[in-house]
Parts: sequence; structure tokens; C-alpha cells
Amino acid sequence: MLRSSTTASLRFFRHQSQFGNVDYAIWIVDHMNNMGYQPDAHTIGTIINGLCKMGNTPAAIAILRKTETRNCKPSVDVAGYNAIVDSLCKDGLVSEALSLFSEMTTKGVQPSTITYNCLIQGLCTFSRWQEAASLLSERKQKGIMPDTHTFTILMDALCKEGKISSARAILGQMVRSGEEPNVVTYHSMIAGYCFQNQMEEAMKVFDLMVHKGCLPNVNTYASLIHGWCKIKRINKAIYLLDEMINKGLKLDVVTWNTLIHGFCKVGKPLAAKELFFTMHKFGQYPNLSSCATILDGLFKCHLSSDAISLFREIEKNNLDLNIEIYNVVLDGMCRAGKLSDACELFSCLPTKGLKPDLYTYTIMIQGLCREGLLIDAEELLMNMEEHGCLPDSCTYNVFIQGLLRQNAALKSIKYFQIMKDKGFAANATTVELLVDYLSTHKGENVFQEFVQKIV
Repeated sequence: MLRSSTTASLRFFRHQSQFGNVDYAIWIVDHMNNMGYQPDAHTIGTIINGLCKMGNTPAAIAILRKTETRNCKPSVDVAGYNAIVDSLCKDGLVSEALSLFSEMTTKGVQPSTITYNCLIQGLCTFSRWQEAASLLSERKQKGIMPDTHTFTILMDALCKEGKISSARAILGQMVRSGEEPNVVTYHSMIAGYCFQNQMEEAMKVFDLMVHKGCLPNVNTYASLIHGWCKIKRINKAIYLLDEMINKGLKLDVVTWNTLIHGFCKVGKPLAAKELFFTMHKFGQYPNLSSCATILDGLFKCHLSSDAISLFREIEKNNLDLNIEIYNVVLDGMCRAGKLSDACELFSCLPTKGLKPDLYTYTIMIQGLCREGLLIDAEELLMNMEEHGCLPDSCTYNVFIQGLLRQNAALKSIKYFQIMKDKGFAANATTVELLVDYLSTHKGENVFQEFVQKIV
């Protein structure tokens, strides 16, 4: 009867831990201890694992310490220790994880491949390469040979640090040890090469993985597409896109955005616009980043009418646009000489539930200055402060540049002083305009004297 009751309690305990009711599970453990029933290592491991998965590492350690007070052999097995070690590393507490690792071995609990992999992953994350190498050597001495996951951890970390040659050496070591690279291993190398714009090398690794029968996944294709777009080789990216579609792989919205940005970057915004309207056919719909990218691309390629038309269409589709999207449109309108349209849109922002931010005000001030409307620009500069949006260095520089371009040098003295008092400095463009103004207006002694004081 006692054994049946204990077994039922343990089953219920594990059930509660797995479904997140850890507090109640802990209560059951205490209750069992009070009744003289000691949970075994597997049961304790279950609750430790549950706590770690919920991000409650301190509570997991507390359970570990509680079991240490019992006068019996270690009641936490390697799986329980692994859960805490992994959780500590993910919390960035790698030194604490190493201390626990030392403690478990002292108590006779032998580490496993998982233990070493968790620690090596944690050390690599914080670029503690020497310690990672030391652990790798130690595990080999104990006969716990590195597996595919171990090598992949090392390669991925090295690639992210830009140490591609070292990662390549690890790959060679991996193959020589008889471990077969998997899709994650190859992807780490490909992503590393793409990050450094070494696209031909990335494609060599891609071809190798295909030759070895390891099928590339969406992430692999996405890295390559992004890499080709980054160096403006759009045809290569489109070839991979077609290959993905033919293989039935679904691109995520980030990859579509990368392609849209790539086309805009090489001056092909209409092709980007076509992609924008095509992506829904493949199960993806434009997000805010998609909208910002295509609108910005159209404006920068001097297709303001197309951009404004598309913007109006996006608005009609009731997409919840944020202020960043409106900033792109306002900036594009101002640069295209459509200040009246920009002013109208700017005045409508409150009715759309949007509050202009620092960038919004700076865009409009710059647009007004371009048209020589300095009084309106100055009024907007004062209004933004009244609305709790304080101008920054960029805002003041933009306004002062507008004043200098309109030969309002004496007026600019006031704002040079304000900018200086706020701890801001003139940027390169402002200084260049200042020098140009001084060289063509040598008779303005007041302004020249002021400039000498602030420079």
C-alpha cells in the first residue's frame, strides 16, 4: 500500500512539473520527505529540469542544495546537473556553471557529452576560447569524444567572431574524427562566409553539403540570398529564390524583405515593388519592415509618385502603420519637393493616433528650410519642445544649415549658442557651410567674431 501511494505521488509530481505547476510539485516533495518517502534521482531531476525550463535557475539550485542535506548517496544524477549547468550558461553565469561542474565531479557524478557541450557553448558565447579548448582536451582524455553538436558549437561561435579559417580547421578535424557534419554545421560555415562577403567560398560549402546529401534548409538559403543581395549580385539571389520555390521551401518575410531591399539597393525599385506584391502568393504578407523598405527604395530612386500611390494603397488596407513608416513617407515627400503634401500628412498624424517623434520633427524642419521657409521651421522647432520632444544635435544642425544657406547668418548666432549650451557640436556639413559663408562674407565682423569664440 505504501509503495502504491509513493508511486502515485511521484507520477503526479512529475505531471505537475511538466505542466508548469512547479510550486505545487515542490510542496509534494516536502510532503513526501516529511512522510519519510525519499524521491529518487529521476524525480528530483524532473523538477530541476522544470524549474530551469521556466527560467527559475535559483529555485533549481535550491532544490539541489536541499537534497544534499540528506545522508545518502547523491540524489541528483547527471541529467539534473546538466539542466542547471545549461540554465546557468544561458543566463550568462558561465563561471558559476564551471563551479557546479567541478562540484559534481568531486561528488562522483560523471559528466556526459551534454555537460561538456553546454559548458563549451557557454564559454564560446563569451569568447573564452582558451577555457573551451581546455574542456575539449579534458573530455577527450576522459574518453568522452566530441560529437557533431560539439564541433558545430565551436564552428558557429568562431564564424560569428569572424574566425573563418579556424572554423574551417575545426570542420576538417570533425571529418577526420569520423563525425558527419549536419545542416546546422554547414549553415554555420555558410553564414560566416556570407557575413564577410566571401560569397564564392559560401557557395563552395553549399555545393559540398548538397554533394554530401545534406539538404539545405530555409535558413541556409536565406543566408546566401542575404549575402548576394549585400554585394548587389541580385541575379544570384533570384536564382536561389527560384531554387527554393522549386523545392517547395517557404521563404519567411525577412528573406522577402532582404530581396526587396536588394533590388532597391541596385536601383531596381519597380522589380522590388513586383516582389512586394508577389510574396502573398507564397504564403507571406508584407509587414511594416516590408512597407518601409519598398517606400524608401521608391523615393530614393526618384519615383515619388509610385511611392505615394503605394503608400495610399497600404493605408487603405488598414495595416497598423507606425510613425517610422510615416517618417519614410514624409522624408521622401520633402526630398521630392512635395512639401505641401508632407505638411498635410504631418498635420493628420494626431487623427491617426500617432505622435511625431524627434525624427519626424527634424524631417519637417529640414523640408521647410529647403524651401526657404525659415520662420515656419523656427516655429516648428519651438513647438516640438512645447510638445515634450526635445531637439537633438541633428535637429539644431539641420536648422542652422538652413539659416546659413539662406544667408541668415546673424540669426544662426542664437542657435549656435543654444546648441553649444546644450552640449551639442556643429557637424561636418554645418562647418563646411560656415567656412563657405565666411569666405564670401568677410565684411560681417559681428558674425566672424562670434565664430572665433565658438570654434
